[in-house]
Amino acid sequence: MLFCQYFDLASVGAVEISESQEIAIIAKCNAIREDLKVLQHNDSRARVYLGRYYETILTKYITPLNVRLVENTLPNSSLLTNQTDFTTTRANFVNDYIEYQKSLEELVSIDCKAEPIRFYAKLVDTREKRKKVAKDVTKARKLLSEHYNLVLAEKKELK
Repeated sequence: MLFCQYFDLASVGAVEISESQEIAIIAKCNAIREDLKVLQHNDSRARVYLGRYYETILTKYITPLNVRLVENTLPNSSLLTNQTDFTTTRANFVNDYIEYQKSLEELVSIDCKAEPIRFYAKLVDTREKRKKVAKDVTKARKLLSEHYNLVLAEKKELK
């Protein structure tokens, strides 16, 4: 196995890559880069959609409901906590996506034929950043589901 310890990979750490992996990256470089560009385009569209969706939910539903409950002296601490958690998760999503997008742009710009080891190291780093974004989306989905259930419970209490 080849062991990569280039100074420019300090940010992603040392990466092990087999000779067969290196050969495969070089052989399929053009196809890999095209697939990454498609992924980049699709992820960008998904990010815009989710960003707008999260912003709409927060500004048109979650926040106004909590403000109205507080104004009517009926604050619900669970709903307020959920709002705070969702706001934090949304901010994490935006920040983590920006880091992922930068990493993906760097990955696409690497000539995988000339630098397969560096390419692979950046690929590993980019995958980790993408996993963080996926965790943010999963957490946001969970918080929205919890919010829905809290609203239903609050509705029953107010009747």
